[in-house]
Amino acid sequence: MKGLASLGGWLKHFGKPAPSSATEERAAELEDAESQFNKGQRFAGESGAARNYSQAAEWYLKAAERDHSGAQFNLGLLYGKGQGVRRDEAAADVWLRKAAKSGHPEAQYHVGVRQHRASKSGRPPEASECRIEALTWLLLAMAQGYRGAESAREFVALEMTRDEVDEAERRAAAFQADQTWAGAAPG
Repeated sequence: MKGLASLGGWLKHFGKPAPSSATEERAAELEDAESQFNKGQRFAGESGAARNYSQAAEWYLKAAERDHSGAQFNLGLLYGKGQGVRRDEAAADVWLRKAAKSGHPEAQYHVGVRQHRASKSGRPPEASECRIEALTWLLLAMAQGYRGAESAREFVALEMTRDEVDEAERRAAAFQADQTWAGAAPG
């Protein structure tokens, strides 16, 4: 997101007033997930403001708890990097998976890459499951056109058996069918 400036231009184009900072503040306080996410973005320095990752994490958490996939993804990244919060791979995994399951393509890509890394340290049955899961998430990200997902998919698939690839493709198709059935478009 480019922030309120680009949103303001878009809204002016359609004859609607752009939200003011005060409007955004009130909406965030009233638990509007999109406004909370936007406030997190501002604290993360994504709109030119000074970075305060701990404040960003607080606002992302509020929005993430309201099922905002972008906030879940960003919160997962903060936990993974230890920015504004204590580094916690388990918490990073929880938030990235929530975002991935709600169809966030970048989260799907990140979960796929994380699972591929996990496959390198697991024993054969666990490593196989990690490879299958990695390929599944990468296929889902690729289906949404996420940049880099196709080359990552090819790289992961090189180390897999045909049965593992088939299982990953089956899981990805089932996920997409469930998302469509639930009325949610992947992405």
